[in-house]
Amino acid sequence: MKRKEFRKLISVDKAREIINNLQVFPRPESLALENAYGEILAGDIVTEINVPPFPRAIMDGYAVRAEDTYACSETRPVELKLLGNLPAGSDAKFKVSAGEAVEVSTGSPIPEGANAVVMVEYSSEGDGTVSIYSPVTVGENIMKAGSDIRKGERVLRAGRKLGTREIGVLASIGKKDVPVLKLQVGIISTGDELVQPGEKLTSGKIYDANSYTLYAGIRECGAFPLLYGIVKDNETAMKKTLETAVSECALILTSGSTSSGAGDIMYRLIDEIGETLAHGISIKPGKPVVIGIIQGVPIIGLPGNPTSALMIFNEFVAPMLRKALGEDKALKKTESGIMGTRFRSEGRQQLLPVGLIRGRVYPADRGSGAITSLSEADGFIKIPSSTEFIETGTPVEVTLFGEVEKPDLLIAGGFCPGLDLLEDLSGLYFRTLFTSSSGGFSAIASNTADIAGVNMPSSDPRGQDGILYNVPTIENMGLSGTVLVKGYRREVGLIVRQDSLVSGISDLPGKHLINRNRGSGARALLDLKIAEFIAGKGISKKEFTDSIPGYASGAKSEVAVCEAVTSGKAEVGVGIRGCTEKNGLHFIKFAEEEYDFLIRKEILETSEVRKFLETLTSTEFASKLPSGLHVYERTGEIISFE
Repeated sequence: MKRKEFRKLISVDKAREIINNLQVFPRPESLALENAYGEILAGDIVTEINVPPFPRAIMDGYAVRAEDTYACSETRPVELKLLGNLPAGSDAKFKVSAGEAVEVSTGSPIPEGANAVVMVEYSSEGDGTVSIYSPVTVGENIMKAGSDIRKGERVLRAGRKLGTREIGVLASIGKKDVPVLKLQVGIISTGDELVQPGEKLTSGKIYDANSYTLYAGIRECGAFPLLYGIVKDNETAMKKTLETAVSECALILTSGSTSSGAGDIMYRLIDEIGETLAHGISIKPGKPVVIGIIQGVPIIGLPGNPTSALMIFNEFVAPMLRKALGEDKALKKTESGIMGTRFRSEGRQQLLPVGLIRGRVYPADRGSGAITSLSEADGFIKIPSSTEFIETGTPVEVTLFGEVEKPDLLIAGGFCPGLDLLEDLSGLYFRTLFTSSSGGFSAIASNTADIAGVNMPSSDPRGQDGILYNVPTIENMGLSGTVLVKGYRREVGLIVRQDSLVSGISDLPGKHLINRNRGSGARALLDLKIAEFIAGKGISKKEFTDSIPGYASGAKSEVAVCEAVTSGKAEVGVGIRGCTEKNGLHFIKFAEEEYDFLIRKEILETSEVRKFLETLTSTEFASKLPSGLHVYERTGEIISFE
């Protein structure tokens, strides 16, 4: 047979362009959770439950009313009546009143009436009583319902690769089946000289390494490899196998039979039953590569040499697969960084979960029992027992959790659905810590976050209708070296059931309210609106708020507010419009607040922040904002604080 020479060699850039333009489409498929490791999410995962679903103890000890312990000490303990024992997993019901306690274990539900847990080390049991030797504060040693993951929160984004941490998050929210992207890739090894590993190696034969290295590489990219075995250098057999693979796969990889030797027939078959796009790349190793299409299915013929095949796969094919699956970033096992904030160790050897953002390392530990300590970490650092403090700027080595996609920006502050839209449209990967507006200001002050989403109102004559957002707080905290970027406006109001008779703030007395948490902008805004309502009426704010049952409550999200109103636990709540429409509730607007972004000036010119700001001021963002949110003439305006 006449030897056919290579066609004109193409450049590496041209080869990459051809391969990147190949139409390779994954399809969605539902997999059981236990089989989903390593796969790519086909859609956003939004939790339908709180995690934990109930307030739970994080220490062994006694559930008490914190106020019953304030006066105790080691020499003058307080004695409480012991009502019984409430182990983890129990559904027993107790109600703790003044002077009473219930024994609990780590993981136990907190009984009604209790608001703190005294560690067992600071107690001693008597005959039906327990003595407490150390006071506790409200919420101490308790993990609140939803403090780890809140109902309605997007916990994983479409395109996320499912590792051990993500599988744990999915299990913790009760996901049994997971929507993943299935990109089936066929693998065909060709050559009379090949035998499968495990078979006897006779003269002139070699083991087929390419099938297995390619299989592992495809799995590492998140695609589904399908082995077609070894095909001899026989045109009929090779054609039959190709036709089968074309009917079953979105992409076919072959190895061997791509050169111009007398026995190399792959490129001729592609010419015969399909179309050859390129034959030969100007690269070493890996020159004999064929790129073609058969019946609409791309086929890439890799060299038979295992090293060359793997080099070409890693250089050209792997990035294409990751891109097709929405996961195209290169990853390393370890990475150097510097601490972005000061950290105090526990005085013992510690493996600290951390996040990596542009070379800066931040602790990602949310506390005992929080699955998101891992899901929001990129790896961990080893802290020896001799280290008490790690100062800001200290070089550290991060051991990565396998293949991780590092976030582009760390954003703290108040929750807003507009953030999800900014993330989606910008193409950036956010790590979000919903700490309330007050927590956002603190995160910027401590140099922990890049950006804070804030909506904190203050009574100030400089503002519209006497209310100025965020600027007074920045000034009072002395947050120099920052800028406030004006964001968008949000409709805020009362949330009630459709049949409610509540029509405004004047109807709140006597109605059970579910308020927002302290430090949130919504709670502060309600306070200002109440003060505005009662002005000149001869009653104090305290008198008015005391007449509202539940005014002292503090839900951490609009979702929790809507759930309380829907279930009848509360008659009225406070939140933004979008949440009500999703839950079939009625919304009574009482204000439009300003949701802005506080940014550290030192990162203002980074490509990530520039992209963030470009998206914020884009027409597409303005057109896609959910109901109750809208941009205005000041969106994108930058206010500098020196």
